[in-house]
Amino acid sequence: MGTYKKGVLGFFRGKIGTVVGAVWNGIHYMRSLPDFGEDNPSPAQLNARAKIEIMGSWLKQIKAQINIGFQAFTNGTSPWSAAMGVNLKNALTGVGPDYSIDFSKLLISAGELDKINGIAVATSTDAQLDVSWVLNGSMFAGKPTDLVTLMAYNPAQAEFVLAKDAAPRSALSYDLVVPGLWSTDLVHLWLSVVSADGKLVSNSQYLGEFEVQ
Repeated sequence: MGTYKKGVLGFFRGKIGTVVGAVWNGIHYMRSLPDFGEDNPSPAQLNARAKIEIMGSWLKQIKAQINIGFQAFTNGTSPWSAAMGVNLKNALTGVGPDYSIDFSKLLISAGELDKINGIAVATSTDAQLDVSWVLNGSMFAGKPTDLVTLMAYNPAQAEFVLAKDAAPRSALSYDLVVPGLWSTDLVHLWLSVVSADGKLVSNSQYLGEFEVQ
């Protein structure tokens, strides 16, 4: 901070360019604006970094699935960038820098195939999530041969179970087996659909949080 008697344009208060003018006890002084950078990040930069870190760390564990689920995003972006963008916007909660992921809003797949209807989940069998559904009466984009993928995430163990292309849409059910060590843990469950040729996908569906028996 420096004092001055008369600036080029006279005394001033407020911000001009990279300096701020003010008066204290009749003394006119100027100070520079803070220089935020790599060594001195602003609060906004710190919050942005925190968001990217928490979302990126989680998504990179399922990057292979992201590459399939967001394959439609090829016009100027990548599946990874598309997944990061949509989930940073919609699936983060909290106040910076203490953010967390809202799994109910998180997408692991985004596309135009018809979703699955009438989904039900039962957990009566040991270490198994029994998922059933009904066949759509009509579909704008989709076939009975479309393949269903199921993914479970256990936050307590920081582990995933992925059943890729587990069953055709026409099967109407699939029993997802998870590790016995997951007993009594709460897990998050998603379902997504991909066409038989692997070229089209649906928006993923969050099925809920379930306690493993």
